[in-house]
Amino acid sequence: MEKVFIPAAKVCNIAVYPPGTTFGPRRLRDYELVWMIQGQAEYRRKWPRGPEERYVAPPGSVLLCQPGVIDSFIWDPRHVTRHGYIHFDLPELPAHWPAPHDWPIVRQLEPGDIFLPMFRHLMAWGKIDQVMGGLTLLHMLGAYITGRLAPAQLPVEMLPEPVERALRFLHESLDADATRSISFSDLVDAGAVTSSHLCRLFQKAIGQTPAQAIKHARLNRAAALLFHSNYSIKEIAHHCGFSTPFLFSRQFKQAYRLSPQDMRRQIARGRTPPTPHLHVLTRVDQWWI
Repeated sequence: MEKVFIPAAKVCNIAVYPPGTTFGPRRLRDYELVWMIQGQAEYRRKWPRGPEERYVAPPGSVLLCQPGVIDSFIWDPRHVTRHGYIHFDLPELPAHWPAPHDWPIVRQLEPGDIFLPMFRHLMAWGKIDQVMGGLTLLHMLGAYITGRLAPAQLPVEMLPEPVERALRFLHESLDADATRSISFSDLVDAGAVTSSHLCRLFQKAIGQTPAQAIKHARLNRAAALLFHSNYSIKEIAHHCGFSTPFLFSRQFKQAYRLSPQDMRRQIARGRTPPTPHLHVLTRVDQWWI
């Protein structure tokens, strides 16, 4: 497991400048994230042996200043500028992060991004709990570097439309009544393609046949009830659409290498529940979540 180094947030605050204010040059000794709340800025920076670089940071953007540069700011000449800033030290980088010279200097935020609530969280709790503040800052910085700032952007697999339609039908049907019978022909109708073509698409996209997807979708629901409810095996089999407890137990053991009873005993002793066998994060899951 990769060791995680928590950054130390030194100061987190909000500054307001009259139109036309300038700042710098300065030689920065730590990192600084600058969040442009109102107004814009021109950011100029120069490494000791490099040319001057200039960047525009519009409202709603985040700017990253790095240690070792000589930089300066020209705040909005026509409007009041309001920005949040965080100074911090980063003792060591997570191994999977790109090198600092590859980090973006300015990144535009999008509506609903995580930066605003996390900045507020850091402002409120960073000084009271340094560990919580450091973890919040680490999350903010990682989201900034990778561009994963929008909570709605889940990593999804772009499946063929017939597969998406068939999986949506499968999930919606089980949500409405998990005891109902769902056949292969039902998925074919939902996918709106021939049965042979749907089988090829399913096998190529998720490595399962449509029939296997139906079985594993039921098993996923049954497994959640097995791990996190007090239902009996018989009740779980009924609620998830298995014709008999014997059929449920047999299919469960084929999928998880343990009987439902043995798996439940291990979970009760502290075992982590196993990964579902139909776990394809798609646009279906975006709707479902």
